[in-house]
Amino acid sequence: MMERSEKLLDANRAILVIVDLQERLLEPIKVASKIVSNIQHLSQVAQVLQVPILATTHNAEKLGKIVSSFENEPWYAQAVDKLTFSCLGSDLFLRRLQEMGRTQVLLTGIETHICVLQTALDLQKLGLQVHIPFDAVASREKDEWKYALRRLQNAGVTITSVESTIYEMLYEAGTDTFRSILPLLKAKSTDTEDEEDD
Repeated sequence: MMERSEKLLDANRAILVIVDLQERLLEPIKVASKIVSNIQHLSQVAQVLQVPILATTHNAEKLGKIVSSFENEPWYAQAVDKLTFSCLGSDLFLRRLQEMGRTQVLLTGIETHICVLQTALDLQKLGLQVHIPFDAVASREKDEWKYALRRLQNAGVTITSVESTIYEMLYEAGTDTFRSILPLLKAKSTDTEDEEDD
């Protein structure tokens, strides 16, 4: 069998990072419910595939915790609080990231043009490969989201989609893992259809 492209996400090499998914920060974002839903799907798939998850909050004392829909997730209580916009400004985040020993980062959260962008570029400086699903990041203004993604793509970050990343990490159908994740994929398709009908 041919060796896979190193540009594809690999569940054995990847980590899912969820940036600042806090209620106060989500309130002014028009697509907030879609972003939260998409990140929930990624979180569920990552756990089945044993992809580590690392989450952050920004100044939680003032801006609150991660949205309550995630409070039963095993990573929720371990979120790293930070004051810097880049997650790499936190020594604790950096230490946990390095301890996980992964070479690919699936980066999600808010806001695209601030914390996500700065984190992505700093991750690249560490020599890590960064993948950002366009439908798992957002900003208050669509233009900020659009031009941040354009800048990141020009810098060598892979701009992808939630569904694409899931299938890359799955790699093949017909396995027990695929069958266990299939209900999540069907649920994701239903959610997408509902959004298109709105």
